[in-house]
Amino acid sequence: MKIKVSDNSIQVAKNFERQVREQPFIVKKALGRTAEFLIFLIKTKTKKGVDYQGNSFTPYTKEYKEFRQKSGKGTRPDLIFSGNMLGDIIQKASPTQAIISFANKFQNTKALNNQFKRKFFAIGDRDVNSIMNVFAKEFKSLSKI
Repeated sequence: MKIKVSDNSIQVAKNFERQVREQPFIVKKALGRTAEFLIFLIKTKTKKGVDYQGNSFTPYTKEYKEFRQKSGKGTRPDLIFSGNMLGDIIQKASPTQAIISFANKFQNTKALNNQFKRKFFAIGDRDVNSIMNVFAKEFKSLSKI
């Protein structure tokens, strides 16, 4: 018995490249929607107190825990005090990339300092497929592939 396997991945890649060239607006919009999904993932995980890989955040220091308690805030690490930092996350898409960042320099500095102790602003291995699926779904719904 002879089995022949055929693969059309080269043709699929060429079709995608053609779509990018011919309809950059569609790619930009799909990347933008995918970036919004990633922002949602970052905020959701952070509010749950887990990093980008799903591990619990490093506990707050004793002093900071006490400060949070006195301020009426929770003591479980969720990187939320005022909500300004996570609320400041934005995305900017082009036909070739989507960039997720902080709109305000002060919030960006806070995020960078938090990132050293509690890695929240990244893509986890478990999230790669779902992010790619969101892009594929959005791209497909916007185009005629």
